[in-house]
Amino acid sequence: MRKELVNGLIEGITTKDDLIEVIHILRPIAVNNKSSEVLCLIKKALKISKCFDDTKLTLYLYDLQIRQIYHLNDNLKHVCELLSEMNILAKELRDDSCNALVKQLTWHIEKLNGNKKKSLLAINDAIRLVNEDLVDDLYTLHFVKYSYAIEEWLSNHNSECSLILEECLDYFFKGGFYRSFSQTIAVLGIIYTRLQNSQKILGKSKSIIANKIIFERLPSDVKAISYYFVGLGFMLNLKLNFAESYFQKSYKILKPIYKESIYFSNFIILHSHMVTVKALQGKIDQACEILKKVEDILKQEFFKKNLNSSTKKQIYHTLNLNKFYVHSRLIDYDSEEMKDLIEEILIGSKTLYSNFMLLNEYILNSNLSSSKLKELMTTDNFSINRIKHIISIELLKRTKEYFNEQRELDIIEVLKNREKTTETTFTEDVFADLLIAQQLFSLKRYKDIYPLLVKYKNQLDRIEVLELRIFMEAFIQVGAYKIGDPLGPALQYMAIKKCRQYGFSKMENILLNYLNTQRKEVLQSLL
Repeated sequence: MRKELVNGLIEGITTKDDLIEVIHILRPIAVNNKSSEVLCLIKKALKISKCFDDTKLTLYLYDLQIRQIYHLNDNLKHVCELLSEMNILAKELRDDSCNALVKQLTWHIEKLNGNKKKSLLAINDAIRLVNEDLVDDLYTLHFVKYSYAIEEWLSNHNSECSLILEECLDYFFKGGFYRSFSQTIAVLGIIYTRLQNSQKILGKSKSIIANKIIFERLPSDVKAISYYFVGLGFMLNLKLNFAESYFQKSYKILKPIYKESIYFSNFIILHSHMVTVKALQGKIDQACEILKKVEDILKQEFFKKNLNSSTKKQIYHTLNLNKFYVHSRLIDYDSEEMKDLIEEILIGSKTLYSNFMLLNEYILNSNLSSSKLKELMTTDNFSINRIKHIISIELLKRTKEYFNEQRELDIIEVLKNREKTTETTFTEDVFADLLIAQQLFSLKRYKDIYPLLVKYKNQLDRIEVLELRIFMEAFIQVGAYKIGDPLGPALQYMAIKKCRQYGFSKMENILLNYLNTQRKEVLQSLL
């Protein structure tokens, strides 16, 4: 409904029933649109509720006022004052729905203020009221359930919370809470991806975009965030071409409006994701350009004031991982020169989310000490847990008392016996098999390489991480040559030319070393 019509309805209020109807209309408008006009409508309705001396309706309108302004740090003091007033009203009312709504808002505000304990207590109190069937207001019921599910995901990575979020998703969509709908899709997208339920993530993520009639009515930033989360779903599955396409659509909308949008933090995170996608695709120069751009944006006073500390930490951690990936591709990479960056990544990886491809490369190329690797082995973090087999093989490499041959055999065993779940992706299997192939080459078990890698020969287009695909092409040919294909070295050299084309200097040297090793062995056999 247009804001002009809502304004007319507010001016025409003569009874409490009229005000109740206006609040029901205002709720989705206020959730979907954060603007001075909407805030003005809420304040108008608030004056009328105070004239009626209706505590419950006043409390409901304070809720909408808070949701209009709590995304900006400068407003937090005023938000806390409004929330305190809501607490007083809820105690007067002794109404469980009102109490649950206040607790849900308290959860959010305390989380923004960094008070984790108070935040957790608030949402547990709210969900208890819901579970005891004491909340009859559907708006409150679903926002409490949504917040509880988000807390469960963020704190415990409990994928069961997806069932609650799916229930909320239907309510948000049918009730016209499209901003909440897109945010719910965001979290479900991450959960479904980690569960490797690709059908659900794509189905849910695209549903809001596919409904053209509804999609065209959405605020611009909600359209952008919908594109953003579809892109995120594809990126997490390493479908990089699709991810880049949706990220570009999101960026195009957000760039001119990000300071007026509640999604300003997502705009920054979007840059980080675009760097990841471009770097993994081998677009190193473009990745470097975006890295520079986001570093400049983060220096703006707007972001210094309005990004909360946890979001800042995640943004910088993702950027650091991207920086490391880009620089470690180069021939002059020196881990000692990057020790400060390596240490920052180490600290961040213990508590924050890390892209598994970037984190793998960090572990393999950062030259971490055994003691630091052991620290990571004892860390309980989803991203770290996913790549602990990589940490294990790096620890084995640093064990001096091993005979080289036995060490290589043990590395192969760790890789073969790594924990695999429904969350394990195709790309993770590719990565592990290539590491095994390298150990087989070191052991001169050349004839075992081709049988291990031949299954990927007709699936190379599925490997969208360019460096990984080139390396797989080369190693399939190493194996093929050793079982009698005379074109093996020539095809390996084609892979080396691709390294030169895309600037993968370090990998070019590695492949040249493999080629030289084969050449020397051929010459020795002729003597």
